[in-house]
Amino acid sequence: MKTACSACTSSAASYCFVVNSSMHWFRSCLLLGIVAGSLHGIVSTAQPKAGEPLPARQAGLWEVTLRSDDLQLKRRGQAKAQPQTVRMCTDANAEPVMLFAIVPGQENCREVTTTRRSAEAGGGWDIHSVCFVHDNLVEMRMQLTGDLRTAYQGSFNVTFRDTPMNNTGRMLFEGRKLGACLAQQRAGDMVLPNGITVNVVDDRRRAEAHGEHGH
Repeated sequence: MKTACSACTSSAASYCFVVNSSMHWFRSCLLLGIVAGSLHGIVSTAQPKAGEPLPARQAGLWEVTLRSDDLQLKRRGQAKAQPQTVRMCTDANAEPVMLFAIVPGQENCREVTTTRRSAEAGGGWDIHSVCFVHDNLVEMRMQLTGDLRTAYQGSFNVTFRDTPMNNTGRMLFEGRKLGACLAQQRAGDMVLPNGITVNVVDDRRRAEAHGEHGH
């Protein structure tokens, strides 16, 4: 079922899926665009402030699973949440949109920094973003590891300054490449947990056009 996320009401279209975390519902908004300044969109994150390029997965069909950190849920006395899985068809052009499609609140981002960790520190990337949802400051920190050709994994934590009930806590994700995109798929297609397919790149373009026409 397609729903609207209270944390993501904006000019950027969004689709949502819900992970039941017992005492609260974590609404993970699959944002279809980062509207930075003059609606440059999520592609603006391809030029991180720190100078290190954003990591990018190899083109093809990826299965990505998102789950709450069970240890943190246990410490808070909450029941274990069911993982949610999406499938993404990506290529070099769509990847700046697709990589962060499972992360809520990545909208009107003023700062995105990427730091490559040394091998001694375990390798991978640390990614930090500062974004705004209707003047509500949203901060995201992500740790990402893997070869990005066959598999990757990591975690993220998103905090909302004015609406802490939307804070995600520590979320874990893992992705594995299934192979080439299916014949009927286009780069940007994402199959949601409910089976609905959306094209996040197309929806981002529509959101930009909507903003440019002042609607």
